[in-house]
Amino acid sequence: MGELQPEPGPHDDVVTRDGWGYDLVGFLDYDLALGSDRYREAVRRPLTNLLKPRYVKFNWDHPSRDNVADSVEGGLYLLRQVPVPEAFLWADREIATMLVDHTDPDRLWGVHKLEANTVRTVLIHTMLHTRNTIARPWQQSLQLGAAPCGDGICVLLKSEQPYEGRLQFDVPRHRLTMGFEQDWPRMNAVPEWFTVEPDESHRYTVTDADTDSSQVVWGRRLSEGLPVRLEPKRPLRLMVRACAAGTGN
Repeated sequence: MGELQPEPGPHDDVVTRDGWGYDLVGFLDYDLALGSDRYREAVRRPLTNLLKPRYVKFNWDHPSRDNVADSVEGGLYLLRQVPVPEAFLWADREIATMLVDHTDPDRLWGVHKLEANTVRTVLIHTMLHTRNTIARPWQQSLQLGAAPCGDGICVLLKSEQPYEGRLQFDVPRHRLTMGFEQDWPRMNAVPEWFTVEPDESHRYTVTDADTDSSQVVWGRRLSEGLPVRLEPKRPLRLMVRACAAGTGN
């Protein structure tokens, strides 16, 4: 909201601004700093409301693609710490219908800030659905997606054309790059949806779901890139999870 309200809600007649998620990030950071859960429920509750009809094609403080982007991005920072199914679905809907789809005659917005906020938000949302993995080099027709799978992730790659490259995994950037002990929401720029520890004491089991073959590798190898080769239209399915024992390659 644009200003603090003197009494508890509802406050449907008060302007709801696109920075709502950024505001709530401050309360999460407060809890992280004190090691408490004082505000966690207060953050979770509004996230569960985002699929309500009120927020379909919702105009925040003024209608623009930039404001939708800021709203979704603030929500994604919160979801990294407080996962709420309704809010994940809301973010997918907003990205698909409000930021990427430009065919709605009611949403033919002009260019704002050279669409920098929109591009950043779409990239962060993409990283959610790849769990920060990236294929290098990238090529047209290559498809990459990932999702939580137990204590690890499942990764799927598919291409219309032959592909050979490396699948690179993210590392705890908050600690290794920025020197923070904790993963502070938003302060680290891009959420860490799944990371591997490059230190050689950390090993990971990589399982090819199609052949049911497994190998144990060092985290550093995953961070530098796991070699992958794709045949046209033949998907590669991998499961990656940390393991306590084994000999890494």
